[in-house]
Amino acid sequence: MKIVTDSPKKLCEKLEVAKRQLKNAETREEQMAISNYIYLLDESINLVSPGTEISTYKLYYFNYKINELFDKKYFVHEEKMIRNYLEHKEFHSKFFEILSKKTNHIIHKIEEDEYSGVTTLTEEEYYNIFFEFMNKLGLAKYFDKYVKARRIYTTSTYLENNVLGYILFNPITKDSDIFIGDLEYDIFSMFTLAHEFGHIYDLNNFDKDIGSYNGYFYRSFNGEAISKTFERLFIDFLIENNILTNEAKDQLFDLINSNYEFLLASYIISLIPDILLINDIYLELSPTKIYKLVERYFSKKNHIRKFINKCGNLELKETYTYAYGDVYSMFLKDRIKEDNYSLDSLNEFFEIRSELFNPKMLDKLNINTNSYVKLYKKDIELLKKQSK
Repeated sequence: MKIVTDSPKKLCEKLEVAKRQLKNAETREEQMAISNYIYLLDESINLVSPGTEISTYKLYYFNYKINELFDKKYFVHEEKMIRNYLEHKEFHSKFFEILSKKTNHIIHKIEEDEYSGVTTLTEEEYYNIFFEFMNKLGLAKYFDKYVKARRIYTTSTYLENNVLGYILFNPITKDSDIFIGDLEYDIFSMFTLAHEFGHIYDLNNFDKDIGSYNGYFYRSFNGEAISKTFERLFIDFLIENNILTNEAKDQLFDLINSNYEFLLASYIISLIPDILLINDIYLELSPTKIYKLVERYFSKKNHIRKFINKCGNLELKETYTYAYGDVYSMFLKDRIKEDNYSLDSLNEFFEIRSELFNPKMLDKLNINTNSYVKLYKKDIELLKKQSK
């Protein structure tokens, strides 16, 4: 069974549907959501089939009115996000200070092994492994639907900006596709596929209005929680079933390290003066400038200087979305496994995911620094066990 496709035909058909939806959109929120979908469709079609001529320019790129409306709504959401962030900045700072320091203390006790080689799978082996993972979550038919309908796309080249994959989601019809750059039949693309199926499952179960949908993307920090949860579940599935265990261990090691890095980056951002964040939430400051702003808060200055240089620009929205995504996913994965892999365990999170941040959201899910560290240690112990 062929898992992926590189034909743009169905994407072109979906683009025509989206054009009509944009013409008939009744609210600015609808225009914003559909415009973004059209933009991604156009990008995807040209990635799958370079040179394909698509007449989206009239409707998106050169339609000043639509573009202007999109920008206005985007800045409204962005302004709400930054105001909400500043309102709770003290909480964020303390939360991520504690987590970054405690995890740093733990992570430096790990001895890094050499990475395992990457196993190239046959298409059938690849399909069977991922099918069993989705079956564990009660989503086997879900996966098969995307395979049979040829809704998983790939290209012969890598995607820009280190992006491994993304989804195309029509917020009106809930039609969706998965896009993975240069897919090889190995653990890396399966890990990406698990992540993207998390996004698909998340949005297919989004039952709020279109304004909340836009808010979920542009002003909340919750958009990566479910995708990160699927990543964690996939790693555990491989280890528990003795499948590609050495490579699964490598993925777990990378995940543990990236967790720490997002926690530390979030703490560093919280130390940036408010006025700089208000004027430029993308923090287009040089690493040297960022370091000078925050160095007095750290004793291990050389470590922080190297870390900031490695990060480059620290963008608030992306950093906090991945940091909180990591935090939520540790707890959500644990809940799902305790509930015999029932995804109903996500329902409580689904209720609050599109809201602006409030510390009570963490309280509602019983998330605190002590319980996070316990789960973090649990991952460390699993890693050590696999390294023996």
